[in-house]
Amino acid sequence: MQPFSIKNHLVSEMNTHLLINHKFMLRKISFFVVLFILSVNVFGNTTDLKIQQDAVNQEFEQVNLLEKYLSENPNATLESIKAEKPELLENVVTNTEAAVKPMRDMPLLGSFWWGCCLGVIGLALVYFMTDKDRDQVKKALWGCLIATIIWGVGGFLDPFGWF
Repeated sequence: MQPFSIKNHLVSEMNTHLLINHKFMLRKISFFVVLFILSVNVFGNTTDLKIQQDAVNQEFEQVNLLEKYLSENPNATLESIKAEKPELLENVVTNTEAAVKPMRDMPLLGSFWWGCCLGVIGLALVYFMTDKDRDQVKKALWGCLIATIIWGVGGFLDPFGWF
């Protein structure tokens, strides 16, 4: 058995430290490789985008005909188009309420989580996306306050991030 020496101890500590760093780097590299592969799979499929573009072009064909008619007849009104050329309005929605109706609930997550995860920015998103819905904004405000309290207490208990 070898006697204890500082040199042997430092070498073994350095080897252990290098092994831990090596494992950490392997995890990091494998994470980015998986992320890259997933992004290639998700964003590399352009055939679906081509099909969607064709569907969008077909949907807007009727609107393009209406726009052409309106550019040729600038004084035309909705009533005159209904009387003279009703075929231009067959598949066109004339109800503007459906197009500008605000959201009832926030997408993906509830308002609380938008405020909790994004703070003031999440609160602003909820405020504008729900058209100033008081209940939704209140939930986001509570989420923002609770996240602020949790992060604040965590900062006081462990101010340097040592634990």
